[in-house]
Amino acid sequence: MNKEEKAEPGRMPRSIYANQVVGSFGGGMAASSVPVYALRLNASSIDLGWLQAIQNFFPNALQIPWGKLSDRMGRRTPFIVVGTSLAAVAYLMMIASSTALLVILAALFQAIATSAVIPAWSALIGEKMPVTARGKSLGSIGRWAGLAGVVGSLVAIFIVSGAPPDSSSIFHLLFLPAFVAGLVAALIMLALREHKSAPKTEASGDQDNGNGDEKLCEFRFFVKTQVFYNFFMSFIWPIMTITQITVLKASNLEVAILSLIGSVATVAVQSQVGKLMDRVGPVNMISASRFMLVIVPLVYGFATSMYHLYVMNLLLGVALAIGNVAFSGYILDIAPPRKRGEYFANFNTAIGSVTFVGSLIGGYMANYLMGFWGLWYGLLAVYTVSFAGRLAGAIWTLKVKECRNYPERMRDVMMDNIPFIRPPP
Repeated sequence: MNKEEKAEPGRMPRSIYANQVVGSFGGGMAASSVPVYALRLNASSIDLGWLQAIQNFFPNALQIPWGKLSDRMGRRTPFIVVGTSLAAVAYLMMIASSTALLVILAALFQAIATSAVIPAWSALIGEKMPVTARGKSLGSIGRWAGLAGVVGSLVAIFIVSGAPPDSSSIFHLLFLPAFVAGLVAALIMLALREHKSAPKTEASGDQDNGNGDEKLCEFRFFVKTQVFYNFFMSFIWPIMTITQITVLKASNLEVAILSLIGSVATVAVQSQVGKLMDRVGPVNMISASRFMLVIVPLVYGFATSMYHLYVMNLLLGVALAIGNVAFSGYILDIAPPRKRGEYFANFNTAIGSVTFVGSLIGGYMANYLMGFWGLWYGLLAVYTVSFAGRLAGAIWTLKVKECRNYPERMRDVMMDNIPFIRPPP
């Protein structure tokens, strides 16, 4: 780690890939297990609402000061190294937890640590990747990180398959490797050479062409659409685990398989999604991901078997792959190069704040309606509200405008590649 890495021109540094691979391996093992672990420790729908709200709010709400500070310092790696290390320690805190409340407090600590990482990381990859191949670069990073997450999920499945289906202590064997992986991922970043000065806008091809005010207005409109959408999307996050565990009687193994299916779908299309974005831009892809997620509440509301959720998670994984690339690509397009950390922070803070409120409302609403209407009808009511809000938000997202010229249009690409909508010669 004492030798500084030099990136080849036009290529992402290997340490960036390594950081994501190792970190995603740990996340694939443990991240999706946290709410299940809390539920095994007798968490209520309100507890799960607070857990989800904390995981939404704090990684995002504190990003604005961190993003501005990293922009001012012109350095990103110190924030990534320290924040990633502290976030890993939270898994040890979860191992020591004996109640759902302690798990929530550990998640709070992890969320605060993560808030320093996200804007610095987003700005760093924006500085290191070539402008004309952002989608390809983001897709490539996502593919390798996704593969590592799949391996982590497979390891988790192997571990939980030999334990009682309702065991809580088995999750300790997932959290410990995740802690180690987080520390290793942080240390890897020490190998990255990072120049203090921000990149020259003329050389990067990313200069502001005198339309900064117009771009700022477009960015604010974009944020408004996603704030609306994410508010209704987050309604169901606290109760999805209740549907899996309480309604469908899923075992720890089945929940791990569900996570694996989504990860495999994401990996399968990640690189293709990135290349497509370089051709058509991120806006159409953002709209596509929003519409794809509209049906999720309906599937959860009417599911009678985990197999229904397995099929849905294939679609969910594709939508996640699109979102991983398109949202970052759009913000990198619209943000001034020297304010990328601040723009990412502003966007993530807005989303984190609204999903904090949405998760709490969803958790409390479900708790009230389940007591009034019963388990199934109470959950279905919350799922229905989420569906209606998502649909309206997806339609509103169609009004977001592209802020940079791209060589092709989505319509033309579809007509060239989908036989049944191709016009006759």
